[in-house]
Formats: sequence, structure tokens, C-alpha cells
Amino acid sequence: MTEPLALAFANTRSSPGRDRIATVERFRAWARPWPALAACVTATPPGALPEVLARRDATQVVLHHLAAGEAPPAGELAFATAPGLARAEFRVRPAAGTVAVDDAGPEAVPQVLGRAVVDFLLGPQIAHLRRCQGGGCHKVFVSARADRRWCDSKVCGNRARVAAHARRSR
Repeated sequence: MTEPLALAFANTRSSPGRDRIATVERFRAWARPWPALAACVTATPPGALPEVLARRDATQVVLHHLAAGEAPPAGELAFATAPGLARAEFRVRPAAGTVAVDDAGPEAVPQVLGRAVVDFLLGPQIAHLRRCQGGGCHKVFVSARADRRWCDSKVCGNRARVAAHARRSR
């Protein structure tokens, strides 16, 4: 897990046909590496998933606009960040080698994800936000190199190189 939670969340939909959190079970599995989020999603009912997906889509729109050097739409920005700015209804306490989350049910999911978006937007990595230039890829990434074009050189970069080779060969 190298990317911030906000980016990982936005990148759960990497293309129109690929959604890594399309079901509650897949959302729970995806959330496991983030202890605070994992504690919240264990009891997430299936009816809560559409709101999670809507927040993910809003987060993705916000990050895509910022990566393009544009102002994000105010509605999407508010929808993605407002829960993260609200007072948390759960507590974080120290635990052996980590922290534990108390009183965090599924209603805390928007707060945890919203807070991750707020922290990313206000942090130094936002200056290095890029959108993948791979055909059909919707991912965003943080890069210290200004010339980096793809989220993953082995996937999107390889596809672009193969397509360029095919064009030259014709």
C-alpha cells in the first residue's frame, strides 16, 4: 500500500468496466489494509454501497480536475470532503503496535473516506498529482517526476508502447 487512501479510493474504478468495490464484500476486502476503515466497513449493509460509490465517483472527479490544473466542481468537492470535516462519531485509541477504533460503525465510513480526501487535498502530495494518460484508464497517481505519464508502466505504459509500435508498423 504505497498510495494515500484518497487516491486508492478514487482508483477503485480504473475504467468504465472495472470497479474493485462493486459489491459490499469487495468493498470490505479492499478496505482491509486501512485499520480505521476496515473497522467501519465490517457491518456495512448492502444498501449503503451506492453512497460509497457516489463518494468515490465525486472524489475521482475532484482529483481529475486538480490533476489537470483545473478547479474541481464545487458540488463534487463538497460531497467528497464534507463528511471528513464533520465531528467524528468514533474514537481512536492506542493499541499494541497500532491504533484501535471504538464506536465506529458503517455510519463512520463517509467520515473516514472524507477525512482521507481532505488530508490529501491539504497535504504536499497534491502538487504532484497526475492523471494516467493510458487509453481508457481513470486512475490518478502521485509522481515526483514531471515526465511520468502512466499509473503503471507495466500495464498502461506497455499498452501505449504496443499501440505506438503497431501504428508505426502499419
